[in-house]
Amino acid sequence: MKKICFVTTSRADFGNINELLKTTIKNKFFFVQLIVSGSHTSKVFGNTIKEIKNKKNCAIFKTKILCNNKNSKNVAISFADSVKKISETLFKAKPDIFVVFGDRYEMLAATVAAYILRIPIAHIAGGEKTVGSIDDGFRHSISKLSNLHFPVLEDYKNRLIQLGEDPKTIFNYGSLNLTKIKNNDYLTINELEEKIKFKFLKKNLVVTYHPETIDDKKTLKNLLILLNSLRLIKNTGIIITSPNADAQGVVMINQIKSFIEKNRLKNFLFKKSLGSRVYLSLLRVVDGAIGNSSSAISEVPFFGIGTVNIGDRQSGRIMAQSIINCPVLKKAIIKSVNKILNKNFKKKIKNQLKIYGNGQAAYKISKKLLTFNFEKHRKKVFFDI
Repeated sequence: MKKICFVTTSRADFGNINELLKTTIKNKFFFVQLIVSGSHTSKVFGNTIKEIKNKKNCAIFKTKILCNNKNSKNVAISFADSVKKISETLFKAKPDIFVVFGDRYEMLAATVAAYILRIPIAHIAGGEKTVGSIDDGFRHSISKLSNLHFPVLEDYKNRLIQLGEDPKTIFNYGSLNLTKIKNNDYLTINELEEKIKFKFLKKNLVVTYHPETIDDKKTLKNLLILLNSLRLIKNTGIIITSPNADAQGVVMINQIKSFIEKNRLKNFLFKKSLGSRVYLSLLRVVDGAIGNSSSAISEVPFFGIGTVNIGDRQSGRIMAQSIINCPVLKKAIIKSVNKILNKNFKKKIKNQLKIYGNGQAAYKISKKLLTFNFEKHRKKVFFDI
């Protein structure tokens, strides 16, 4: 029996990892472990560890790290703390395989720890490009330390080969997002209103805006532009989810709460964390999404609604026709929001999402994790094209 260890460091990755986790637990040839760390253990970001229930046949390791990220220095300190504490956890767990997802700095810290401890690494969602975020560097670094890769698109697979990864170690089985969306236990509108304590209006929008990581001096200024723009959209419910744990994320949370309270905006709701089930249920109800999160690119289009993608944080990712790219300017934001709220907009959205697979990613990845010859590919040899 192989010991396989997953790691989750935020609400963003857990919804995806959870689908693979559940599938792998069912496999009698695996003993499953899960490290819960990052912003999951922070009250500021919603204490999302409470959403991770104890699972039968899964050993859970709770690893608390420093996460009060008011600036880049705090993020660097958090990174160092993550490497130290996850190293200690991995040394105790002694897994045969370590599975990481995405591009967060906490994920890179966990990957560095596993790499130094000589634990074979499998990376999900590598090969993507986000030129407006320092996550780009984290993601590619994780790929270079990993032995097995599961990108979600052929273009991303080709980029991994361009980075020098062996094509024999790269498998595109589609997106875990689609698996998650298909398997979600959706709430009704009434259940959703009761759950989040909010009465939906005729039209509603979900907003997730993360810190700027290339030029973080613009973060609070851009957030204020966005909030003032949303304030001018009449007769529309605005549900805002928390920014992530990048530099100034904590400050942004305080600014959002203060803005809503100061302006007495009854049509605004701020939630630190909705949880995957509630968030996906919300996407079935709202009329569009706004912000600069990866979810607005990789999840929202599956629900047949529009996205206003603000700024260049996600620039470089392949995008569906339902996504409108918009600069951080009040007039441009209002114009873009009005466009996705127009009843004719949905009719023009064509389904381009078959490229993300058929929803079987969790099963296929789990199977490959069992059969892949990690020993043969333990040495990282640069693949020359």
